[in-house]
Amino acid sequence: MDERMLFDQFHEALDVEPHPGAYERMRVAMANYPVALKRRPAFRMRWSRMGLRVAAVLAAAVVAVAIGGAILATHHGPTGIVNAGPDLNTEAYQAMMSSDYNLMSASTSNNCNTMQDLGCEAAVNTVIPTLRHWVSDLKSAHTPTSFLTIDGLLRNHLNQAIADLSAAVAFQKARNNDGFTLAMSAAFYERAWIDPAAFSVEGTYPDVAGTYHNALSLVRRAVNACESSQPGPDDLSCANLFKQEACVGAGAQKCESDVQAATTQIQAFLIALQQNPAPGALATKNARLQADLASGDQALLAITRAALAGDSTKVLEGENSYIQSIDAANVDLEAIGIA
Repeated sequence: MDERMLFDQFHEALDVEPHPGAYERMRVAMANYPVALKRRPAFRMRWSRMGLRVAAVLAAAVVAVAIGGAILATHHGPTGIVNAGPDLNTEAYQAMMSSDYNLMSASTSNNCNTMQDLGCEAAVNTVIPTLRHWVSDLKSAHTPTSFLTIDGLLRNHLNQAIADLSAAVAFQKARNNDGFTLAMSAAFYERAWIDPAAFSVEGTYPDVAGTYHNALSLVRRAVNACESSQPGPDDLSCANLFKQEACVGAGAQKCESDVQAATTQIQAFLIALQQNPAPGALATKNARLQADLASGDQALLAITRAALAGDSTKVLEGENSYIQSIDAANVDLEAIGIA
């Protein structure tokens, strides 16, 4: 369906006759939208395409995230939750996050889209030092309490991106196309994961849930759907991992897709909980829930590492750890009192 047809059908549905030239004015307005206001360059090396994939996964989990992703993509001013008060430590931490993100983004290039790209290794060797620099800064920073969970996960995902890119170069040298494709899929995804994590710390990521109760409800619905073996479309990844799908050999790429979707879901939950702090009476139980969700994230990273190594035993261990983390999150939700 082209744009003109869609435009006409909207007006027919509303039983409104468009004014002469309305369609042309709409196209001009859209064409002149100030996308030049973007404050960050796109992450290249094809990783930016994964952003669309992640947006689709989040849309299935919660429509607000998908809408926020579209707003975020054009960077038209800060939205979402911004930490209140002149907390100098928080401001310094957020400034470091923005600086390291920009440094990493500026180091990227449009390489590694295929195994035949002779410039891939050089491109990887340019990006990896900026990722390591970011990890080093995170280790030395005084992390504000509200960001402790995301901070810990970000360090691990940055290290995973380094491992994925290094594996891709090794697979390229070995002329292993399947391995290269799997490694770059994992690396592209890590960039897609890094963006929301960094933006949520800066305070520019859209509000995912609106309230603490809504954030818990998002987690509860997904956990129930996964554990009941009656998953909705956005819960299929969790359900497949609960069935301990094969992640080595022919099933590696499909498994990695499920791992990425499950990781995205956990990230959305943790950002929602970060943006909407728990009441003081529930702080300890909430911290336990976040810790168990974070453990699930780490189990998913372990599955990716095992898949890249072709280690089916480690894959199974990772899947079992993921299942245990979701089970533990279920217990946490019951303790908090979310039905």
